[in-house]
Amino acid sequence: MKPRANRRLPGADCGRSTLRRILFIHERLGHGRRADAASLARELEVSARTVKRDIEFMRDELGAPLEWEPSTRTYFYSRECPQLPLLRLEADEALALMLAGRTFSAWRGTPLGRALTAALGKIAGVVGGAISLPAAEISDLVFQPDEGPEADAETRFFAPALEAIRRRRELRIRYRKPGARADESRAIHPLHLAFLDHRWVLVAHDPVRRAPRNFLLARIRKAEPGAQFTPPAGFDLKAYLRGGLGRFTGGKETKVRLAFDATVAPYLRERPWHASQTIADLPGGEIEVTLRLNNLIDVQRRVLACGSHVEVLAPAELRRAIHAEAAAMATRHA
Repeated sequence: MKPRANRRLPGADCGRSTLRRILFIHERLGHGRRADAASLARELEVSARTVKRDIEFMRDELGAPLEWEPSTRTYFYSRECPQLPLLRLEADEALALMLAGRTFSAWRGTPLGRALTAALGKIAGVVGGAISLPAAEISDLVFQPDEGPEADAETRFFAPALEAIRRRRELRIRYRKPGARADESRAIHPLHLAFLDHRWVLVAHDPVRRAPRNFLLARIRKAEPGAQFTPPAGFDLKAYLRGGLGRFTGGKETKVRLAFDATVAPYLRERPWHASQTIADLPGGEIEVTLRLNNLIDVQRRVLACGSHVEVLAPAELRRAIHAEAAAMATRHA
């Protein structure tokens, strides 16, 4: 099979002069300014056709939010674009980065590991917000697949999902939930890939349910691209992911208050459960932890894992759920 050639920068020279023009155009259109092709061409001392070709490349290949207004015949940025991503990862390249975790994790805590973390942070900005990874340690930054069918599924569908996000193409998937006897057919609009609770999750808009949904890559059985789609207006991806404690996200934000005894309190200080976490000291080395979450499923699991070392103070809904689960466990273990 003939190897795929990388698309070259526009223009005959395909070198420093092209890069200089692209950076000039980016700077010229910054801070809400507008410009037409003719004026940019005069300043750059090139033809208007060359400028238009550069702008097309910036928009289509570099992901720059460039728009054209026919009434004024000017170009402008439709949103803030402080940095221009001059490097774009292809889907297979991003997949290779994901699988590189087995090598990177060996350098955790070393100067090289810190350098790798910094490099991955730069790459994360380059892919245009299509992927989110925890920024704590190098071993968490890149997914390390386990052996087995789940790892195979994540590996197989990572690249198609990323490509659908970048191209804004619908995905027609067959999805198998735990305990289900058959696959479920869904048509979804992929928005983002996130590494949540040690698994890759595809955040997508479900046009039938008219709401965002999370799909584990490991549960996808088949995925085929469909028609292009327009992302839902007003959807705040950062807010959607920020309120989750694991794979479950979405819903109304809830204030969660937990009291931990002196045995586990140091661990909560050392490794916070959530970015919203605040700690208040209590007598005897105990602490009260406050979280703001938009889903209670994952925090319920963590509370149960702490056993008698934690008490739910609020909300009442979570306290009742823990009480019911603990009572059922006591009955089973009587």
